[in-house]
Amino acid sequence: MRKIKISLYIIIIISLSSCGYSKLSNQSNEFNFNSIKIDGNKRLSYILKNNLSLLSKPKSKKSYDLYINLTSSKTSKIKDTTGKTTRFNMVLNGDLKLTDNNKVITNRSFSVNNDYDVSNNHSDTIRNEKNSIQNNIDSLSEEIAKYIQLINLN
Repeated sequence: MRKIKISLYIIIIISLSSCGYSKLSNQSNEFNFNSIKIDGNKRLSYILKNNLSLLSKPKSKKSYDLYINLTSSKTSKIKDTTGKTTRFNMVLNGDLKLTDNNKVITNRSFSVNNDYDVSNNHSDTIRNEKNSIQNNIDSLSEEIAKYIQLINLN
């Protein structure tokens, strides 16, 4: 019985080692952004542009022009019995247009949202809002980066 288990483990290990699986982040799928243009809130656009610029590799074979239309909105999510808002929902939308030599490769919309609580202190509420916005920007830049990496693999 023990020999059968060992043989089974060896067969599984051999079959998995030759399946061709590799992590997406380990692929050599480098790309360069010739230009990054982001319309929308200047502060949010600046942060997103910096996050995306870090992904650009100047000596890569693939080069793209990136255009993003960025919109954000804040809505009341939960109210108490007196009508005061106790939780807000922050939504960040980005419409991506990726071009290569003035040829549109793809158009895609991305949306991320995050909730934050209203605190007793106004300064704590402002800090919660800024943290929510930063988390949304980071999530949006990660989603865009993964999408461009997938396109770059093809």
